[in-house]
Amino acid sequence: MPDIKGMLKTSFIDWSKGISSVIFLGGCNFRCPFCHNRELVVNKTADGCIDQEWVLNHLKKYKTWVERVTISGGEPTVCNSLGDFLVAIRKIGLSIKLDTNGSNPAMLKDLINKGLLDYVAMDIKGPLSNYGKYCGVEVDKGRIEDSIDTIIKSGVGYEFRTTYVPGLHSEDDLYAVAEYLKAKEVKNYKIQWFQPKNTLDPFYMSVKPVSKQNEDRIKKAVGLILKN
Repeated sequence: MPDIKGMLKTSFIDWSKGISSVIFLGGCNFRCPFCHNRELVVNKTADGCIDQEWVLNHLKKYKTWVERVTISGGEPTVCNSLGDFLVAIRKIGLSIKLDTNGSNPAMLKDLINKGLLDYVAMDIKGPLSNYGKYCGVEVDKGRIEDSIDTIIKSGVGYEFRTTYVPGLHSEDDLYAVAEYLKAKEVKNYKIQWFQPKNTLDPFYMSVKPVSKQNEDRIKKAVGLILKN
């Protein structure tokens, strides 16, 4: 049984395709210092978990209005029973989106091959050349690349995204990721803008967010890289 730490019954922003319920699983194998889900990252115990059957019953009851489910975290693929949970959701007749850091390509392939995913959103923390800097731990970059390639070839909907953290990232870091994805003919790459809220490392609570003017300029530059 997955450690379900929270549930957002309706969200208009987690899946661009429409309204979804969002289920948050506890535990993560990364320690990104800017992460704003501190409690989910460090708390992978049964304490405070929501009962799985209650969640499934709720999804079944309201499936006429909410036909999609986003599975987020933490990092959902650290949960060995994730596949069984998705099977139970699929039996209700719902579409499933997975948010992942891409560190478990074997599970990702298995879920895709079993037809349990309709959409995957993968965080690319920054250029692969210095990945541990953004993740707070040493990372097998081969696994990250494997997940990226698996998603691109999967046939399911997908997006890649990077959270831009001033001081941790440079603008050139974003452009490097965009160039990397362009070489793979990826078009759906999104920049997320760091907000200093509930960060894993308290230092980042004092980091000033990017101005709206700079957001627009950076998004335009990234878009041009992917387009050209």
